Amino acid sequence: MPDFLQLPSLRTLNVQDLGDHYVVEADGGVAPTACPSCQNALYRHGSQRQSYMDTPMHGKRVLIEIDRKRYRCKVCGKTLFEPMPAIDGKRLATTRLVQHIERHCLRKTFAELSREVGVDDKTIRHIFDDYVARLKESVTFETPEVLGIDELKIIGQYRAMITNVEKLALFDMLPTRNKADLIAYFKLMPGKAKVKVLTMDLWSVYRQVAQAQFPDRMVVADRFHVVRMANDSVERFRKAIRKGLSTKDRLKLKDDRFVLLSRKHNLDNKGLEKLDEWSTAFPELGAAYAAKEAFHDIYSHKSKSDAMKAAEEWEDSLDQNLDWAFRELKGALRSWWTEIFNYYDQPISNAYTESVNNLAKGMNRMGRGYSFDVIRARLLYDDDARKDTRSTIRKKARKTARRPSLMEEEFMTTSAITKALSTPACEESVIEYGPYIPTLVRKLEAGDFA
Repeated sequence: MPDFLQLPSLRTLNVQDLGDHYVVEADGGVAPTACPSCQNALYRHGSQRQSYMDTPMHGKRVLIEIDRKRYRCKVCGKTLFEPMPAIDGKRLATTRLVQHIERHCLRKTFAELSREVGVDDKTIRHIFDDYVARLKESVTFETPEVLGIDELKIIGQYRAMITNVEKLALFDMLPTRNKADLIAYFKLMPGKAKVKVLTMDLWSVYRQVAQAQFPDRMVVADRFHVVRMANDSVERFRKAIRKGLSTKDRLKLKDDRFVLLSRKHNLDNKGLEKLDEWSTAFPELGAAYAAKEAFHDIYSHKSKSDAMKAAEEWEDSLDQNLDWAFRELKGALRSWWTEIFNYYDQPISNAYTESVNNLAKGMNRMGRGYSFDVIRARLLYDDDARKDTRSTIRKKARKTARRPSLMEEEFMTTSAITKALSTPACEESVIEYGPYIPTLVRKLEAGDFA
């Protein structure tokens, strides 16, 4: 009959089923042969009852109670307990329970795991910290050539997100987006010389950090964030108009906001009718929409010089009555002029920002009940998403180290032996670029991180 615990060096003596958990009395261990300090002989020095949590069985928590033998050195007087390979050295838990918690701490909340296995939240947090520290040592991502700096609002605070734009991969997440924290992070960034281009939204701190830590590198203002400011300007105008409307019209204008934020060429007949209706009722709103569309069209030009000329013409042609709504956009256009039009030297795909924004939505849903450290670890170390960007590089070694055995040589010619000795062996190295953002988004939407 198999042992109830099936743990190395432990033997089950008795099992009590107390309804919601088992209490298992066991004995065993490995008798030490000599004092680990001075290597002299030991003698028995009593025992001590100790309790350890084990992985749940049959949906119930498991508590193991052991009378653990003690030993004392005859020379130096030091005491020690009998070694138990099945017990974790740092916790009052079995090794397999610690491994169980490691497997699930990136999937479940600490409170949920605590209820499931019978270990307090603090212990689970410490196991999580040790596990993530090991992952950090063993999993390193290749520094990107095109580095994106974005931000996500998670658990009520803005966090900086570092991405590999070319690979559409998440490189890292920082607990804040403060200038001092960003500078400290990039100052110690390994392989930072590999970075050739940086892309970011229109927040001046990011540009200041880039100039300080990546001098002479091209900075590109992310196209999505630039044109979104034009949408925000129309929204500002729409909200101002709403204030003077009746409740019925105010709700209608709120429902039709998607029309004003859409590109005209993307609207169907119904959308065009609504746009015409609001433009007729409020000509200035129609003019604001036209100004927004004209700004979007700046990026439709093929050459950098034509796009810059179109931007200047847009500024000059903007109706003075709309100036208050577009003032922020006009200021950003002038302040970020070089970075905005660097897009023509280093175009950044829209897929990058769309993926980042979808990730932000999913992460905000996931954020309930989790700390930032847990969210970061769950995303950064998700193996499924990492597989999508992982590369295996094969290269030939100089020569194989193994010589054919004497038996093999009996059946080989001299030339064959020489060839075997000179045949290069194939060496493989794995390069990690970070978790693929679209895969993270898909998993978030599917509830895999819930």
